Amino acid sequence: MVWEMFTIEHLVEAFWLVLPAYAANGLVPLFRGKHRVDFGKKFFDGKPLLGPGKTIEGFVFGPIVGAVIATIMMFAFPYLPWELAENPIAPAAMTPLLGVLLGLGAMSGDSAGSFIKRRLNMKRGQAAPVIDQLDFLFGALLFASAVIMIDTSWILMLAIITPGIHLFASFIGFSLKVKREPW
Repeated sequence: MVWEMFTIEHLVEAFWLVLPAYAANGLVPLFRGKHRVDFGKKFFDGKPLLGPGKTIEGFVFGPIVGAVIATIMMFAFPYLPWELAENPIAPAAMTPLLGVLLGLGAMSGDSAGSFIKRRLNMKRGQAAPVIDQLDFLFGALLFASAVIMIDTSWILMLAIITPGIHLFASFIGFSLKVKREPW
């Protein structure tokens, strides 16, 4: 049955994998970069490639955050109570390299979302449901797939839970004046 792949154990495995990407995507706004990734260049349509919100500092900081979080997870792994689960849990072996890939993938996915929004004549900060919540996730999973096998159930569960987590985190960032918009 399809529903058998949606277990709490699979959810724990999925969340374990994506935590460095969540951290990278969520913490990058703390470091307001000034150097645009697109260097202010325009696309063939005359619109910005990405816009001023995508910075070199973010592309550097995101993978560093991913690596730091992954390293902490790697060292914490043996001390977590995995054996208490009713069914076996097989989380991805977290490494600094995987953290870098998750962080870089999150930044790349977010940039791809910005590229799409610019093509759709959307201004920086304008809400784009689904794109805003899932672009970084799919980028992170794509980059991570270079070094680990990604379970299909993880992708589906993360696609379902990430929008809510992203909106909640964005609202907190907005409330703390770290983000300009609550989405």
